[in-house]
Amino acid sequence: MNKLYSLDLNLLLVFDAMLRVGSVSRTAEEMGLTQPSTSNALARLRKFFGDPLFVRSDGAMRPTPLALQMAEQVQEALGQLRRAIEDKRHFDPMASCRRFSICMNEMGQRVFLPKLVTRFAEIAPGVDLEAIEMTSQQAQAAMPNGDVDLVIGYFSDFGPNFFRQRVTTGHYVAVARKEHPDIDGTLTLPAYLNASHISYVPALGNHAALEALLAEAFMKHGVRRRVALRVANSLGIPKIISSTDLIMTVPSVLAQAFCETAAVQVFDLPFDIPDIEIFQYWHARYHHDPANQWLRAQFKNMFPA
Repeated sequence: MNKLYSLDLNLLLVFDAMLRVGSVSRTAEEMGLTQPSTSNALARLRKFFGDPLFVRSDGAMRPTPLALQMAEQVQEALGQLRRAIEDKRHFDPMASCRRFSICMNEMGQRVFLPKLVTRFAEIAPGVDLEAIEMTSQQAQAAMPNGDVDLVIGYFSDFGPNFFRQRVTTGHYVAVARKEHPDIDGTLTLPAYLNASHISYVPALGNHAALEALLAEAFMKHGVRRRVALRVANSLGIPKIISSTDLIMTVPSVLAQAFCETAAVQVFDLPFDIPDIEIFQYWHARYHHDPANQWLRAQFKNMFPA
């Protein structure tokens, strides 16, 4: 049988303290033990190693050659255990060199990543980020294994072993080019209903639900919605809107990103539809993980609900 199994590892703490302070009474005081308990622990150590380990000399307990031989390895092992326990309870973003994998769709990467990367450069310069796209089923399978640290977006409930927290709430708006011939200051209902539209339905996200809401609104007013362009990626959309009379309905956070790159303007919709909610999702296995907690806090603080 492995001898380590028969050793009470707490005895090594007594050994370490004796090395440092050279006194049974001071070791007892440092460890919060009684002196008899400390003497008993020393006796057990001596029996286990078959060596006195510490002998009295010049008024102090001096280590034997065997104790000196073991000292460095025992202290190193205890140090590794302390670091492992402390690291489990604490995450230092300034010192960390880990990588976070975040699942978000193309819109999320466009809206959230620039601010997140800028923030990380200031407070976590050694931390790397990986943005990936997955279906909800793929993300659900990847999170328990730690392949994905966080999922950002709007998905159906992942199940009882997952948590979610609202990151931000936005509303849907219409985006059109500046000096659009049919829009004068405000977007009227007739102008919206009679316009040609861009339909943005990426592979991931809740945009299919938006399409259903818009179809219902047009049906309510007895108008057939003309979708002149369907796209699955928003990369070229701002330029298309700024150079045509097409109108697009998108979440307000994406519309703001469009305004930063093209001559477009944003309007409230001329009818009411439900707001859009963006959540962050994580697995219960990492609910108490300090690194994951820190990552979640960044999204919550940078993009308030």
